[in-house]
Amino acid sequence: MLEHLRVLVVDDEPDLCEIVRRVLSRAGAEVLTASGLAGAERLCAEHPGGVDLVLTDLKLQDGSGVQVAEAARASSPDAMIMFMSGLPYFDAAVIELGPEASVIAKPFRATELVALIEAALVRAGRVAPER
Repeated sequence: MLEHLRVLVVDDEPDLCEIVRRVLSRAGAEVLTASGLAGAERLCAEHPGGVDLVLTDLKLQDGSGVQVAEAARASSPDAMIMFMSGLPYFDAAVIELGPEASVIAKPFRATELVALIEAALVRAGRVAPER
C-alpha cells in the first residue's frame, strides 16, 4: 500500500531515521531522511511537489516538527503530515496542531508504524481500503 509514496522522515536520532527508512522501504515507499529542520528544508527544496508524507519528530534540536510541516507544505502543499513523539505529554501539541494531526508515540513497532500510515492514507482518501 505504500508503493509510489515518497516519505520524508525527520528525527535527530540517526538510528531511528535509519530504522524507519528500512521499514518503510520494505513496505514499498521511497524514503528520504533528515536529522533536523535544516536538512528537512534542504530536502523539501530539492524535491518540490515531490513529498507525499512527512513523518517528523515533534521536538528537534534545531526546530520543531511543526516547522518541518510548514516547510514541507510550502513545497508540497498536499503532503500528509504525521508526528512522532517520545514525550509523555504530546496531547497538548496535538490540540495545537489541529484535528487532522496524527501522532505516533515512540517507541513503536515496525508493524504499528506501517499500519498507522496505511490507516492515515485511507482516512485521507489517498488509497482505497484493502479488502
